[in-house]
Amino acid sequence: MNFCPEWIFDVTASAAAREFLQSPLGLDTTVNKFQQGLSSLYNPVDVAQLAEACEQLLLVLNDADAGEEAVIFIENFCYFRLNFEMNKAPRKLSGLFGNDLKGTKTIEYKSDNTRKRFKAYLFAMRNGGMPKAPAGWNLENDTTVPALTEVIAKKVNILDSL
Repeated sequence: MNFCPEWIFDVTASAAAREFLQSPLGLDTTVNKFQQGLSSLYNPVDVAQLAEACEQLLLVLNDADAGEEAVIFIENFCYFRLNFEMNKAPRKLSGLFGNDLKGTKTIEYKSDNTRKRFKAYLFAMRNGGMPKAPAGWNLENDTTVPALTEVIAKKVNILDSL
C-alpha cells in the first residue's frame, strides 16, 4: 500500500490551517483542495481526518493565544516537519535504507498525533528549543518535496466552495 507518511500529513494539515486563516474560503473548501492533492500522491486520505487535524491545530493556536502570530507559528512548524524529525535530527529524504517520501504500508497518521506534535513544537519553539524557518522562507517555494509544494501552491477559486 502507499499511505501518506505522518510528516507529510502534518505539513499538509498545517498548510491547510494556514491557508484557512489567510483566505476567505471555508475550512471544508480548503481541506478538500489539500485532500485531493494528497490523494494524487498517496492512497486517498480521509477528508474528515484532515479537517479534524486542521481544527485541532487551530484550537491549539487559540489556546496558546497566538493571535496574529498564528500563521508564523504554522509556517515554522511546516518548515520544521519538512526538514527535521521530531527529535530535531535533519530529515533524510532518501538514503541507502529507505526514502522518507515513500508511502507507508499502513495508515500511521492520526489527527490527534498531529495536534500533539504541533503543541509540543509550539511550546518548545516559544522557549527557544526548536528550529524556526529562516527569514524569507516560503512554503510555496520550498523545493524539499516538489509534489507537495505543487499541491500547496495550487489556487482555489471561491466558486469551488459553492
